[in-house]
Amino acid sequence: MLIDPSNSSLLLIDVQRKLLPKICESKKLEDSILNCLEVSYRLNLPIFFSEQYPKGLGITVDKVLEKLLSYKAYKFEKTSFSCFPTSSQSIKTGQLLKLKQVILIGIETHICVLQTAVDLKEKGYEVFVIFEAVGSRKNKDKDLALTRMISCGIQVITFEMMLFELLRDSKNEHFKSLSKLIK
Repeated sequence: MLIDPSNSSLLLIDVQRKLLPKICESKKLEDSILNCLEVSYRLNLPIFFSEQYPKGLGITVDKVLEKLLSYKAYKFEKTSFSCFPTSSQSIKTGQLLKLKQVILIGIETHICVLQTAVDLKEKGYEVFVIFEAVGSRKNKDKDLALTRMISCGIQVITFEMMLFELLRDSKNEHFKSLSKLIK
């Protein structure tokens, strides 16, 4: 299955001030997240973001938050590791994510991203996780989480795969400007 630009939304998970600096290759991760946000905004995908207990972990990091606010992304706070745990908040999922496909980015891959991805998959969503735009404190945790997600039927793809699936055609009006994000 490919990403359908008319049926997709982007969910950024917990890229917060006290978490991001502890993540492997945090600068590269932040750049990848900013690129995903840019693509989603330019292609008019709905953008949502979560903050895990912001009172303790701080709010979303400055550069990312600035983009999210300028893009009018929808924010929600949580204490559960999953953004949409199966045991509760099922109404919230339907209210927020009205489209069939969800693109996930954020941290930590093996905790909040994994649990959110699995819960969304179990609720019937098609879930895509962007390899370069998720991270953990340890690479082995990220790697194992991605392997586990794949075994659950979750699509793990690269930023470039996401970009070209959303564009679909070199005649797309955003092709030239967005393809410059590929380095």
